[in-house]
Amino acid sequence: MISSTQRRDLLKTGSPHGVMVHLVFLLLACCLLPATANAEPAGRNVLVLFSGDRQAAANVEIERGLRESLGDPIDREVDFFTEFLDEAVFAGDAYEQTVTTYLRDKYALRKPEVIVAGGRPALDFLLRHRAALFPDVPVVHVAVSRSAIATAQPLPANVVGMPVDDDFGGTIRQALQWHPAARRVVVVTGAGPADRQPATDARATIAGLDLHVPVEYLSGLSADATARRLRQLGADTVVFTPGYEQDGDGRMFRPRESTTLIAEASRAPVYAPYSALIGTGIVGGLMPSYLEMGRQAAKAIDGLLDGALPEALALPASVPVHLQVDWRQARKWGLPVDSLPADAIVHFRAPTFWDRYRDQALVLSGVGLLLAMLITAFLLEWRLRRRTIFALEESERRMNLAARAARLSMWIWDVGRDKIWPLAELREYVGPSKEKPVRFDRVLDTVHPADREGVDQAVRRAVAQDVEVDVEYRVLEPSGGVRWIAARGRAEAGSDHRMTGVALDITARKEAELQAEKDRAALTHMTRVSMMGQMSASIAHQLNQPLAAILGNAEAARKILRHDQPDLAEVREICEDIISEDRRAAEIIRRLGALFKHGEMHFTALSLNELVTETLDLVRTELNRRHIHAATELAPWLPLVEGGRVQLQQVLLNLILNAADAMNEVDTCRRRLSIRTECDDTHVRVHVVDRGTGIDVQDIRRVFEPFWSTKAGGTGMGLAICKSIITAHRGTLTAGNNPEGGATFVVTWPLRQSG
Repeated sequence: MISSTQRRDLLKTGSPHGVMVHLVFLLLACCLLPATANAEPAGRNVLVLFSGDRQAAANVEIERGLRESLGDPIDREVDFFTEFLDEAVFAGDAYEQTVTTYLRDKYALRKPEVIVAGGRPALDFLLRHRAALFPDVPVVHVAVSRSAIATAQPLPANVVGMPVDDDFGGTIRQALQWHPAARRVVVVTGAGPADRQPATDARATIAGLDLHVPVEYLSGLSADATARRLRQLGADTVVFTPGYEQDGDGRMFRPRESTTLIAEASRAPVYAPYSALIGTGIVGGLMPSYLEMGRQAAKAIDGLLDGALPEALALPASVPVHLQVDWRQARKWGLPVDSLPADAIVHFRAPTFWDRYRDQALVLSGVGLLLAMLITAFLLEWRLRRRTIFALEESERRMNLAARAARLSMWIWDVGRDKIWPLAELREYVGPSKEKPVRFDRVLDTVHPADREGVDQAVRRAVAQDVEVDVEYRVLEPSGGVRWIAARGRAEAGSDHRMTGVALDITARKEAELQAEKDRAALTHMTRVSMMGQMSASIAHQLNQPLAAILGNAEAARKILRHDQPDLAEVREICEDIISEDRRAAEIIRRLGALFKHGEMHFTALSLNELVTETLDLVRTELNRRHIHAATELAPWLPLVEGGRVQLQQVLLNLILNAADAMNEVDTCRRRLSIRTECDDTHVRVHVVDRGTGIDVQDIRRVFEPFWSTKAGGTGMGLAICKSIITAHRGTLTAGNNPEGGATFVVTWPLRQSG
């Protein structure tokens, strides 16, 4: 491939070598065709066409930004191809036609999927020759000013990019702010075609500024004449230049070269609006970053390669502008570099002592601090030792006093040697004094036989797994009595063969818990018996029905047997009826007996639907007496639940009678009681719904509190006992008001575990 330097040396617009140049390019394209004909594309192709040459600083920064952002893709490989127009040296229709043929033929088999236009000349070139190049390939323009885009409007739909707002005015205002004694602004521009737009933009911008100083334009002069004028300036002047590519004598320059000449000749500070000019001797300015332009263009390329439409890309409105400063020039002109904005970009800052020797200083400081800490530690060690000894002695005295006050007995177990030193209260059970250790088996012999295996397993598991042991067990006193002990301990820190712990006599607490449990059971039984007393009429009615049937059948049998030839078949049927009614009465008596019986709760698998039906049968007469219509909605195939039949029936009886009491004050036509069962994946529920007066909002949280009741003469224990019974069944009991009036109590049980 012919380099940009070779093309610049070979091609001249209108030169006699034009025909030769055409032939060279065509021969080069023909040579490339055989090499590329058999090549398969290695990845996604992106063609970057720059306006200037390869050495232009702006082009270098833009390309670096592109490759940094797309150089290490995750899911695809991107091949970059870079070309340069060298527009500052070459121009004309013949040159453009040659370059168009060269690009079309070179990339015929490696057709780019995206083209990047770097600078306005490259964009203009692509717009003029798209039809002959790659008309359908999207173009991303970069480093093109907004004013240049406005003159090229309207752009095709697949030509997008981030316009650049060159902040000429902001740069000049910043310069005057840093140089308040300035009495003049000098603007230096070139004479070439590429220099016209910056010169026009500078004049238009300055015309819109409300400057308090005059402005002098040095435009189109030769480089030597410009240098002579700049050497005559003083410190009361500020120079602004965008650089130029051609002076008044027709000499060609790169913008960095011309800006370097201006800065070297000027005796006044020089400012510029382009970041590519940093390092040429200018102080700085408000500039867009060419590196950032490349990164933004890479994001657009990434979206296009992913299949996004050009018009759908979320591109920034413009490239951001930052204050950029050459630290060396700022120090030269006495500018306040230490008070720059936080987002300012400072180039060529001289490293401070801390920047140069930071690691060494940190190491030396650390060593010095460590030595000081060691010396201090040695000086304080003897004092800390004495204080520790005194503190340990005081702590031991206090611990012993607290242990005696709390009736705690401490113990130490050397697991490896199987020696236990029981202290305080434990000695009366194991016998020896604290100076004589005992074996674990000797301690285990003092444990009640029913608890011995559990204590042994808990202690050995704690030793094997290095976890805390926490057990409650009974011990046999020498006098034959039984006491309850709670023991807790674990391995000492840093030791695998030594455990320490405490033991506490909890006999009084256990006796109190047992008595409380007995009292709760007695209260539950008394409440159940009291409730059955309220249902005496219903119970009598339940028994009268089978007894009356038995009496009627017996009288009928006696009459039949008085006949000379009694109907024995009918007598047998009457006897069967008598037996059936007798069993019915016996079942009623058995159920009532279970409710009256005082005993422990026995959990069995039971059907809630059957329990609801049996309970309603018991209170049917009572509900009829109160003119209450009872209805049920029982879910079919309801799973069994685990529970005590008597206790759960007591809960249902209490909820039904409470619902009946709640409807005493409402019209008889509205007295309806509904019991509904339902089931989901995890729970079974029973809803008891009444149409009574409901529960006051402020009282709804207190309905389950003991001794709280709204009934005249009520004890307030019924719902509290129901709550405790349901809690013992791992269920919940809740209450709430109905929107249409009345209240609903919901009992929830977990499903019975299979197996």
